Amino acid sequence: MGAAAGTARAARVGGRRRAGLARTMDGLLRPLAAAVLCFLLGVAASCGTALAQDGQIDPLQALDRFDRQATAIEERFRRELLSGSDLPAALATLTSQRDQIPELKERVEARIAPLRQQLEALGPPPEEGESEAESVARERGALRSRLDQIEAIDLRLDQADARALGLIDRVNALRRDILTTRLQTREASPLAPSSLLAAASGFAEFAQTLRDEVANALAAERMQAGAVGLRLLAPIAVAIFIAVLLNVTRRALIARIAAMITEDMPPSRRILVGIAVTASRLFLPALGVALVVVLFLQSGMLGLRGEALLRGLGRAAMILIATFALANAFFAPRLPALRLSNLDDRSAAVATRWALVLAAVYGLDGPFAAQAVGVGLSLEAATFANFVLLSAGGFALWRFERALGAPQSQQEAAPSEDAADDADAEPEEQRIGLILLQTGRLLLLGVAILAPLLALAGYAAASRIVFYNPLATAALIGAFVLLFTVVRAGVEALMVGTAAGDGAGRSSGQSDAQAATQAAGLAGGRIVGRLRLIPVFVGFVLVCAAVPLIALIWGATGSDLIAAWQLVRSGVSIGEIRLQPLDFFSFVAVFALVYLAMNVVRLVFARSVLPVTGIDAGGRAAINAGIGYLGVILAALAAIAATGLDLSNIALVAGALSVGIGFGLQTVVSNFVSGLILLVERPIKAGDWVQLPSGMGYVKRVNVRATIIETFDRAALIVPNQELIGSTVINWTHNNLNGRIIVAIKVAMDSDPREVERIMVEIARAHPMVLRRPQPFVLFRGYSDYAMNFEVRAVLRDVNWILNVQSDFHFEIHRRFAEAGIEIPVQQTRVSLERVDADHALASPVESGTAMLSAPTPGPRRLSPVGPAGLAEGGDGDGDGR
Repeated sequence: MGAAAGTARAARVGGRRRAGLARTMDGLLRPLAAAVLCFLLGVAASCGTALAQDGQIDPLQALDRFDRQATAIEERFRRELLSGSDLPAALATLTSQRDQIPELKERVEARIAPLRQQLEALGPPPEEGESEAESVARERGALRSRLDQIEAIDLRLDQADARALGLIDRVNALRRDILTTRLQTREASPLAPSSLLAAASGFAEFAQTLRDEVANALAAERMQAGAVGLRLLAPIAVAIFIAVLLNVTRRALIARIAAMITEDMPPSRRILVGIAVTASRLFLPALGVALVVVLFLQSGMLGLRGEALLRGLGRAAMILIATFALANAFFAPRLPALRLSNLDDRSAAVATRWALVLAAVYGLDGPFAAQAVGVGLSLEAATFANFVLLSAGGFALWRFERALGAPQSQQEAAPSEDAADDADAEPEEQRIGLILLQTGRLLLLGVAILAPLLALAGYAAASRIVFYNPLATAALIGAFVLLFTVVRAGVEALMVGTAAGDGAGRSSGQSDAQAATQAAGLAGGRIVGRLRLIPVFVGFVLVCAAVPLIALIWGATGSDLIAAWQLVRSGVSIGEIRLQPLDFFSFVAVFALVYLAMNVVRLVFARSVLPVTGIDAGGRAAINAGIGYLGVILAALAAIAATGLDLSNIALVAGALSVGIGFGLQTVVSNFVSGLILLVERPIKAGDWVQLPSGMGYVKRVNVRATIIETFDRAALIVPNQELIGSTVINWTHNNLNGRIIVAIKVAMDSDPREVERIMVEIARAHPMVLRRPQPFVLFRGYSDYAMNFEVRAVLRDVNWILNVQSDFHFEIHRRFAEAGIEIPVQQTRVSLERVDADHALASPVESGTAMLSAPTPGPRRLSPVGPAGLAEGGDGDGDGR
């Protein structure tokens, strides 16, 4: 009997150990599982359709199961047997029903459509007094009977959906009533004498029970020699060894990594060092705590309450370790080079210390307040523990808020030029950020004061919700902000590194963002510039992940999230159009993929195919633009087809908008059509030299709305396409690059005209840019008052060099004329001064053609112009041939 009893006791102990280990792992992994649940909700909901189709659930069997489940829940409502702990399961069952009904309805309706088509193929039923073939009547009756049965199933699905929705509303109403009752329940104050005595008695009873369970566990092992020492002392020794080993390893690893920090460390390396330090602070201690908890639970010497207490303390230790790692990553009191906040050293140390206190309070709330019944504490003891924890937490929260509002570090306190530029550039964003920061600090102060007061007044449940829910929300937001800050800093470091690799010089007063922006303009700068979208995408993902997690913190269940996901999937109906957010994301994803693929095709054509076809640059640009527009059209059609949008509804909307297009968007449509004409007809193409009333320059790109022209001042002239089609445009390089140059020159009257002609023709023929056919020639254009006028005309190989050739002609003409003694006349003015009488000067200070000048000599002097001896006025003779 003794041996059998010992064997049974050993079996019970082993089973209790295995169960304790399972509960421990469940407790340690539950926070991670809650976070992973929110991520998997979307995947599970999206995969629901495929799973239902693979399983081929029979609609009739599903309806019978729905009826049984709904009837059971209604019966429990009638008997008032539903408690707060049963509501999540009931809500999950009803939500699962509503999640399956749309798929079942889709399958049923897919069976209805062929039957209706078959009935329509048989033709209309005979009228009264008429008959039809017996086989046709029999087929029509069979189809009608099957159609009625399937339509009845479809109607039952609608009824089941309405029934489940009504029960969900009742469950939610009961949950609200229970929560309201909990919040309004007032117990005795924890500082009342009776409450203090009851709490002391509860703690003493808990200690006595814990000691008894440990004593019973020890007594069960006394039959085996040395078992007590082996099962109790071995875990303690191993735990001490693991703690010392991991702590020494962690310190050595952090010291090794911190030694790599230098003042001139690149930003990218600084981020990697910070990640390595944070990982060493997080994973090594967490591993040690998990091993210690598992070893003590495997010993089987703690009893049920001791094991429950150990699991709660293990979760609290995990929370403390995570807070320690993240707080040191953001505040970094001992490693200022890795600090992400703008606090000074003292404020960073204070904020880190009080953040750890808050984490300890949050972790100890589990075993001593939230799960006190499972641990074995009495209600009075749990209420007193809740008041003590909230008092400590309120004080720590107040000190933490004061640390956050401390002065900034010296590096951040002195405003730099970049900070001033940022303040000027984004005053609205900074103002909103300051408002949000001040609001958050005020909320923290309110929570720090209100929660202990509610606990003191006896509202234990309300005080816990007021304190721990905002605290958990703030911790979650802080963790996501830290992750976003690391990603943004990493992207900026990558952009700065690319800027240095591309050879982008950086001035002493230039910030990282400015250097990255400068790099974006160099080779590969476009790709670097697009890296700025990574923080935007990460921020969007973090916000989407934070919403369900915050909902879980404030009391939502997995069923609530599934119901919300169903609402998002189903969308909203506007008339006959249903708008679904998932369709929008599908549209964006398909459009982006197809557009990216078409861009790859366009690049292949532009770089590999078109250059070897012999098509001119303008033609290649037109084909390249056409492929780009075709890619946009194909991407839009593919995205519409992927989302299942009804094109007839889009056509109706387009028809309604046509009136507005006709009146309000006439210019846009006109420019668009003109752009298509330019691309097809190509009177103006990329690379042409054009002259407009608004300016001249080279055509860089022909878009559908406007054409980009680069002027000779390197400015971008954006010309609407309608102006290019509807007005006169001079295209210097339309058919070919040949163009005529005209250089005008004036020579003195005594020069030999034939000698002038010979020299100018020789100069034109000698220039390498002048064509031999047609030959250059000189025109004698006649006489002016003081000179003979000549023009040399020639055709250039490339009209783009007209100014250079014109300058070369002038240089050479000046040299050859000087050698030949041919004079180029210059207008001259001779001034003569003569004395006049003072009375005559006073009486007539200005005569016809005479100006008076004051002089120190006696009597005024008169200025007398003399006729021109060279060029007439206004004849500059610059020979601008364009």
